[in-house]
Amino acid sequence: MTGSSPRRSTAQIIRSINTFTLWVEKIFSLTVVVMALSICWEVFCRYLLDSPTDWVNETNQYLLCLMSMLGGSYCLLVDQHVRVDFFFRLRSDKQKALMELMTWWLAALFCVVIIWWGGEMAIEALVKNKLSNTILEMPLWPSMFMVPLGALLLLLQIVSRSLKNLLILKHPSSDLPGLLEELGLSKSFFE
Repeated sequence: MTGSSPRRSTAQIIRSINTFTLWVEKIFSLTVVVMALSICWEVFCRYLLDSPTDWVNETNQYLLCLMSMLGGSYCLLVDQHVRVDFFFRLRSDKQKALMELMTWWLAALFCVVIIWWGGEMAIEALVKNKLSNTILEMPLWPSMFMVPLGALLLLLQIVSRSLKNLLILKHPSSDLPGLLEELGLSKSFFE
């Protein structure tokens, strides 16, 4: 019984991180709707009223930053990140887990550097009240904070993925579908 307790707690950590990632992405996916509506407004104002706006282009640049920085963790969750599939595709689940564990530390290190560096720049922009070089002179700190936040979310997802790979390596090959179901990583999880 004691052997399954760490597995259960590890599975709970994985499920919690994955659920958090899904909720973050559901909330911030509304960014696309806001962008689409603002672009439609710009087209309406520019071509029908002959009065283009100043705020739509810059606002959409900020929203694009938010969308792209916060999308990395979801991309990793649903396994849509870039990798050399040639080496990966034909391997067993345990070999895939081992290959991922051998490389995730690099991605985690990259995230830590981005959190540190991006955090310093965002704090500097906030403290010095840096503004954009446009007509609106919008504050730069909101978009700059998306960089370390996105890296932190990605790092959390890397931790989740690494824990899953460790469980796969420790688990008997015959019951891997049962393990994935226990982790909440069945196909229905993503639907």
